[in-house]
Amino acid sequence: MGMIDYLKGIFGAQTKSDRITAWLANNQPIFTQFGNNIYLSDFVNNAIDRVATEISKINVKSVVDKENSLIIQNDDITRLFRSKPNPLQTTSDFLSSVEWLRRKNRNAFIYPQYEIVETPAGRRFRRYTAFYPLNPQAVYIGVTPGGDVWEVKMDFEDGSSWVIPYADLVHMKWRRGSNLIVGGGDDYGQADDKDVLNTIRALDKTIQGLPKSIEASLQIKGVYYAKSLMDEKRRESERADFESHILTSKTGIVATDLAGEFTPMDIKPPDIPEDVMKFLKAVIQERYGISAAILSGDYTSTQHNSFYQTAIEDFIIQFEQAMTACVFTAREQDIGRRVKCYYQRVRYYSVTDKHNLADLATKTGILTLNQINELFGYEPFDGGDVRLRSLNYVDASIANEYQLANKSKLPDAGLEDEDEE
Repeated sequence: MGMIDYLKGIFGAQTKSDRITAWLANNQPIFTQFGNNIYLSDFVNNAIDRVATEISKINVKSVVDKENSLIIQNDDITRLFRSKPNPLQTTSDFLSSVEWLRRKNRNAFIYPQYEIVETPAGRRFRRYTAFYPLNPQAVYIGVTPGGDVWEVKMDFEDGSSWVIPYADLVHMKWRRGSNLIVGGGDDYGQADDKDVLNTIRALDKTIQGLPKSIEASLQIKGVYYAKSLMDEKRRESERADFESHILTSKTGIVATDLAGEFTPMDIKPPDIPEDVMKFLKAVIQERYGISAAILSGDYTSTQHNSFYQTAIEDFIIQFEQAMTACVFTAREQDIGRRVKCYYQRVRYYSVTDKHNLADLATKTGILTLNQINELFGYEPFDGGDVRLRSLNYVDASIANEYQLANKSKLPDAGLEDEDEE
């Protein structure tokens, strides 16, 4: 049962929520030969999957940014992203889907489902009940006839079309041209896959040609040149007689009275330089901000830090800003309401780096003992939710007072008495 049918069964066909089900479309499998679609290539899909898998590990929270401190709110946004943003997806599935849509369509749209709640005092606010990633087949963005409201028209695979206020959607983009509204890659908001498509075709031909050449080298042993002219039937008879002589030879020397000669052929498989293969793969990998080490899983903390900066950080910044602008009113943003992403980069540190961080944490109190345990894969323990801090450090704002207070406690050196004498 597809996502649309599932939600229709929950919301009912005549409710307002049924409009949401029409905005969702199931992905259909593609069974076509490789052509102009770069997403039929495993090399491209593996690169996207590596990024999407890492993004699925992000924790999403609703916070209040107040006086240089972030206070996590236990509201409906934090609750939804704690496990399931919508009835059909976990948080990991949701984030991975959004990144797949952003990379493949160059634009990802998220619809926040909410209900209006009014307090006894008359204040109205939104209570969010779900977040859905949308997969339209075509998108048109424009303004209403009055020119005061931006709207989005979406055409879906089932033939339906819906017009949604742009402000009610979370819009994320990937690869920009001079178009100011949508992502894509060229100046018209369209995909620009020409260069990477040429690379994929070259890599595909290389991979397909290698096994064929190996097979040919094992089958063709030589060429027999007949020196006489003969009709087709006689030529076939002569060839069969020649092969018979080869098969019955005991010493490997063939005695034959045919007028012709046999030239051995040594067909060797082509030697494809390793640097050529690396170059072709690197063109694809660099497009998506990953390296061969990241793709294989054999990377250092430094390599992972580069991967974070080129592929993960961009998503986090866009997601935080787009979600905050959509789900919070201007007044809520003014008082510090934000959507915040937490990505634990320290998980990928080397053991030495983790030891150095643990040492710093016990001196400055930035981590609890249980959080330090988690760095090394140990379970939390009772009483471990405490922060240690070295007494060798003092708050910078009271450093001068602290020094003056200690100076007053120093023993008198007796210099004044000597002066008096």
